[in-house]
Amino acid sequence: MGNATSAKAASVKKTITMSSLPKDQHMWNAFIFFAFPVMIVGAYVLIERLIGIRNIGVLSVFDITIMSLATFRIIRLITFDKIFSFARVMFMDTLPDGTEVKPAGGFRRAAAELMECFWCTGVWVGLFVLVLYMLTPIGRFGALILAIAALGSFFQVVSRRVGGTT
Repeated sequence: MGNATSAKAASVKKTITMSSLPKDQHMWNAFIFFAFPVMIVGAYVLIERLIGIRNIGVLSVFDITIMSLATFRIIRLITFDKIFSFARVMFMDTLPDGTEVKPAGGFRRAAAELMECFWCTGVWVGLFVLVLYMLTPIGRFGALILAIAALGSFFQVVSRRVGGTT
């Protein structure tokens, strides 16, 4: 992205402040915020009915490590990786010069903000990974693949730092 385009995108981002957002934007942000505890309760009930919630206590350090690495890899995929840009673009507006910016308001803006915040995305992804890991063999297999990919990414970053290339 060129410097002029970057500057324009930055100026567009600065002009949309919380006070300039449509009033219904707070409603959409609150909806996403309060949906998470509802999802936690739903996940708890689902796990309790299918396998018994006490089975969470048998998770080993290995299980937690695999789920953590899988969560890291999905967060990275959603918030940064080019391969997932098609999904991020669905929640963005495109300016005439091709710059992508968050919509001025509404659900799409709330979703765009959620997807660009790796802390926010991590909370949702962590819940998703835990439920799939606990309930399905394919969830465990998928988490293992993602954990291996996360370690591979880590090794690439380390080797680039040590090797001095970017």
